[in-house]
Amino acid sequence: MLVIPVFVPHAGCPNNCCFCNQKVISGNLREPDMGEVAAEIEKYRKAAERYQHVQIAFFGGSFTAIPAERQEMYLETASGFLRRNGGFVDEFRLSTRPDAIDGEVIKRLKKYGASFVELGAQSMDDRVLEKSGRGHRAEATEEASRLLKEAGFVLGLQTMTGLPGADDESDLATARRIAAIGPDFVRIYPTVVVRQTQLFRDYEEGRYVPATTEEAVRLCSKLCEIYAAAGIRVVRMGLQATGTITRNGEGSEIAAGPYHEAFGQLVRSYDALETVSDRLREIAENKGNIRLGYLTLEVPPGHVSDMIGQRRTNIEALQEGFGFSKVRIVTGGSGSAEAESPKEALNGAFENRLARAVKENTCERTLYRKPGGSPDEIKVLNVTIGVEFRDEPED
Repeated sequence: MLVIPVFVPHAGCPNNCCFCNQKVISGNLREPDMGEVAAEIEKYRKAAERYQHVQIAFFGGSFTAIPAERQEMYLETASGFLRRNGGFVDEFRLSTRPDAIDGEVIKRLKKYGASFVELGAQSMDDRVLEKSGRGHRAEATEEASRLLKEAGFVLGLQTMTGLPGADDESDLATARRIAAIGPDFVRIYPTVVVRQTQLFRDYEEGRYVPATTEEAVRLCSKLCEIYAAAGIRVVRMGLQATGTITRNGEGSEIAAGPYHEAFGQLVRSYDALETVSDRLREIAENKGNIRLGYLTLEVPPGHVSDMIGQRRTNIEALQEGFGFSKVRIVTGGSGSAEAESPKEALNGAFENRLARAVKENTCERTLYRKPGGSPDEIKVLNVTIGVEFRDEPED
């Protein structure tokens, strides 16, 4: 899918949230006019020919809190590019505040053909919302979500972890409450300290301590489990990199906090390592010492890089944690990278491989290559299907 971004920085926001500097985050310093929006979208016409699905996305600010006339201007411009109106775009989406949704707003959005609406819920803890300067309560998110779902919009909810006053328990409670709303998808943004914000001043004066990257990764892994159990997609974790949103280098506006340009992959890699490590530990409990020197992991397509980890960190962790002299990752099994988390895909592949091996009576050869092993012994290890141990690597 091709996404055509249109930034409307800080437009419509009645509050200055402690963490927010939309002009920095979006990379734009002013609102575009109607001609600039049209010109920006038009630039993608040729590229759109290579995609089956094209979407315009209004990023930044609180779209439905913009004065109605300006909303109409942006909506009319985007609508003119829809295929139903002779254009090349399939749909468009926008982001806004939960307290900027009502019947009149919904009627306007439907008129021009908007189909996706994302709400910046951030937290479902009223105390955290107040400390963050959000200017609305959690029930506003619930009510706005209800109205949008009833009107047939695709609903996305954006949340943040580590806000002032939040802890892991409150962030987990937020995820459970968000899951109960039943959005079509969510985005998770660990709080980072952006310069020129109140949070930056609090950080400099010692009133706010951001989470480490490792802490944020572990928490987001737990949040993803909650959403996965509810059948809700997590479409993004962590801020997208821009010219000023970077980890290192001159001009970065990130002063502190768990920012990483590939934060989502850090979480997926963590999940993959935890999944495999849990199963290896179960083998150790059932079969004693597993230090056999060589490990092969069969990983579903699309999850190889998650299993390896950035800079091979997962490979090193398996070698150091379990004493393997060599760890090899091979592609195989089943599972969709788009539809499943690494944890789900790996578990699914392990279970599929067990069923296949039992059916073909190749348990010993396929699953656990150890002298003297028997199929009966192998069945105890069904939690580790897809993992092979060998005294020596094959050629």
